[in-house]
Parts: sequence; structure tokens; C-alpha cells
Amino acid sequence: MIVRIWGTRGSYPVARANVLRYGGNTTCVEVRAGERCIVLDAGTGMRLLGAALEAEAQPPEALDLLITHTHWDHIIGFPFFAPLARKNCAIDVYGLRRTQSSLRTTIANALSDPLLPMDLEDLRARLHFHEIHEGLSFNLGDVKVCAARANHPYRALAYRLETPEGVLAFIPDTGPFHTVLFGEERIVWNGSPQPNSEAELQTLAEMRAGIIKLAQGADWMFYDAQFTDEQYARFPHWGHSTASQAREIAEEAGVRELLLFHHDPHRSDDELDRIVADQQALAPPGLLIRAAYEGLELRRGS
Repeated sequence: MIVRIWGTRGSYPVARANVLRYGGNTTCVEVRAGERCIVLDAGTGMRLLGAALEAEAQPPEALDLLITHTHWDHIIGFPFFAPLARKNCAIDVYGLRRTQSSLRTTIANALSDPLLPMDLEDLRARLHFHEIHEGLSFNLGDVKVCAARANHPYRALAYRLETPEGVLAFIPDTGPFHTVLFGEERIVWNGSPQPNSEAELQTLAEMRAGIIKLAQGADWMFYDAQFTDEQYARFPHWGHSTASQAREIAEEAGVRELLLFHHDPHRSDDELDRIVADQQALAPPGLLIRAAYEGLELRRGS
């Protein structure tokens, strides 16, 4: 099992001298397991991945794309993915059905005029869309994929990819599970969270248990750590977590390595270094913590 990181930022891409080590592209991770090539999210890092795939001696003719949710930073790289221009390439796209429209329609709308001078019909690759839901498990070749609900505005999925060689948990966008419950409705922010009902607290507890189960014993867990604790206190309605909250989930799930992810676009490399050092100092023995960076390659097995 090989995992390569092509984009780590949240919200929007950045290009500054002080973010070069960790990278400025938005979410995209590649997983190779046997002959399978699985892509997690389609942020701007997907453009770099596409160029790398096309440079291979034998570019893959089949790809699987797992989309956590369709906020801009997670799909903006899709129309610039080079394999889409190949007739002999088949791409299976998995993701949630939005309340307002199907997964295919949501992606098609993002590619259409006046946002882009193209549409899905202009793409040469064969696209197949699959709408999935939380709690679902399915196989992609020898890879078992499990999906759980993340606590994020307008809903999002988290994924577990399990192979005989290694296990990856991918949870790039989620708020914590004690303050705000996110669903399909817009959170109207008045400066402080509204008290949760007993039903909402129960849903949050169940969601947290689902995330712990998803990540249980994983070799690697990518987890939303966009905020510092001080930032979260000001922006709990954004649906993102902190590095300390990520560490707590990693500890409870017994993962081997926590990769802090979805970095704030304003966060410098030096600031990320300090956050990692602080969290590693608090981590129990056996838990490695680092911040995900573009170009990082993780391997398990042959």
C-alpha cells in the first residue's frame, strides 16, 4: 500500500514563500494498492497528480475517486485532471448525494458556463457516478472502503481504506462532537453556539463513535486540524477541528500515526512545526504525529 500526498490545505490554495515545505494546494491524496489507483478528494493537488499519472510509462486506465464532500476546495482540481482527456480512461466517482441535486449534477454544475467554458460531455474519459452514504462498506479490488459521517456543514463523509498491507483513515473535514451539530441547514452564527438538545447530543456522540470505529487501529489517520484551540473558540460554526482534538481522536482510536491535515491557508511552515511539536509532546508512547505535506509518501508492505 502506497499513499502519496498531493494537497494538504483547506479552504483555498495558497502560494507564498512561507508555505513551501508543507505545500499550498488543497486536498488530494493518492492510494495505490495492487493495481488499484484510488484518489481521495479532488482539490487543486489533483492537477499535480494527473500530470504525474500521465508521465508514467503505462498510465492507469481505471481510477476511483472518493469525494468526502463537494465544497470548492475539495473539487476545484477535478476539471484540470489530465486523465479526463483520455478516451481509454474510466473514472468511477463516489460521493454523497446533495440535498439539492445528484452527485453528477453537482459536479456538472461546477464545470459548466459561466464558471468554466466546458461541461462533462467535453471530457473524453468514461465517468461513472456512485452515490453512497454513511455506514456503507464496499470493495474496490482488494481494498475495503468504509464510510462514516463527519460533522461538517451540509454533511461530509470520512473514509477508511483497508488492505492486507495497511489501513488508512481519511477524515479531512470535521468539527468536534461536543458543540455544533451540522446537517443540511446553514448555521446562523450569533457569536456563541446555541444549546444542544438531548437528541443533538446523542447524534454527536454516535457520530464520534462512528469516527473512532472508522479509524480504529489505522496505520495512518489524516485528520482535520485547521484551527488552533484559540481559533476554534472564535469559529466553531465553520465545521473544523484543532490539532489537540485530532490527537484525542487518534489516541482513542489507537492509530499508529496521525497526520494533521486541512491546514489553515494562513498557517506558515514554522507555525505548523510548532503545532506538531506541541502535540507530539502530549502524545502517548507509540503515537507519531506530524503535519501532512505535499510530496510525502507512506508505504506498508511490498
